[in-house]
Amino acid sequence: MLGLGYFVFLLLFVKIEGQSGDNVKNLIKQLFTTNDYKKQVRPNMDQRQPMILDLDLYLVGINELDELKQKLTTTGYLNIGWIDEYLNWTSADFGELGHVYVPQADIWIPDITLQNGFTKLRELGSSFIKAKVGSNGQVTWMPFEVFESKCTIDITYFPYDRQSCDIVFVVWSSSNADVMVTLWNNGIILNSLENNAEWSVVSTAAREDVMSSESRVIFTLNLKRNSTYYLMNIIIPIILLGVLNVFTFALPADSGEKMGYCITVFLSFAVFLTIVSSELPKTSGSILGYYLMFQLGMGTFVVCCTIIELRFHHRKDDVPKNIIKLMKCRNVKKIESNYKNETESKQEITWGDVISSFDLVLFWITSVIVIIATITVLVVLCTH
Repeated sequence: MLGLGYFVFLLLFVKIEGQSGDNVKNLIKQLFTTNDYKKQVRPNMDQRQPMILDLDLYLVGINELDELKQKLTTTGYLNIGWIDEYLNWTSADFGELGHVYVPQADIWIPDITLQNGFTKLRELGSSFIKAKVGSNGQVTWMPFEVFESKCTIDITYFPYDRQSCDIVFVVWSSSNADVMVTLWNNGIILNSLENNAEWSVVSTAAREDVMSSESRVIFTLNLKRNSTYYLMNIIIPIILLGVLNVFTFALPADSGEKMGYCITVFLSFAVFLTIVSSELPKTSGSILGYYLMFQLGMGTFVVCCTIIELRFHHRKDDVPKNIIKLMKCRNVKKIESNYKNETESKQEITWGDVISSFDLVLFWITSVIVIIATITVLVVLCTH
């Protein structure tokens, strides 16, 4: 009985109000018809004071970073807020209605645009996007866009490179005496960011920049390339081919396979470069690109040396005495004995012995050069 009596008391003596469609219609009519709202007018009662815009960037995804075009493509939306002094009301007069949603085309919106965009200037948002308007005049507008911005890209340390790209938003037509754009809360928000297979966000930054006649906000993305793919599919195969190239000098000339082996390794280099060319940046200046040319040059050097060696290996004439003096290999005792006995008619040292010793020297020299070059390149790439 006590509960029933309390319910009857509420019905009889307490005024209960709720929001209804009529409340919304009445509010819209008052704001846009009765008050004669004009979206062409900057919504400041005092036009001598600038409109303050607060701006955040919610980054959703990194679509592409094009090294050749110097273009960064990202997906995200801006969170823009300002006070519209012509859009406010007393909530109690409209069933405690605290906010309404109106199409962006029906109210004043700032002419914010991407200053360093890759295409022509265009309006943010679209016709179906609505802005949230609070009873105190607070407007929140969140246009969703695919941003294509210019970005200076340095691929010197590819694929261990890091890039820093700016996304600059500016109030295009209005001067900073009319509209000022400032950072809102956190600058770039990454809560909705989806992982990218090639790039990861290392850090972000945001700053306000007031120039002589314009106001803008600069968002900075510091990106790091994910290098695992390039390490497994480009760098390691190049190093292994370089090792095979050096071992040409370990193959005896008498085997009859020396020339075929070095040509096969050289052609493998050429075919591999053709395959990976699509994965390499199209701009110049990469340390990895110079390393590829170094390995290709070593392959050319090995082929030329092998041709010359085989030509001398099959000579039948005597080895000159000055060459015998310079030989420092496993046959050195045999050479010295032969050099002391100059009167003998038959020489024991052949061109095959000379080429074998020359192979040993070239094997160690090229091995040291390739090892030093490879370690240097890897250290520079990984520790820059």
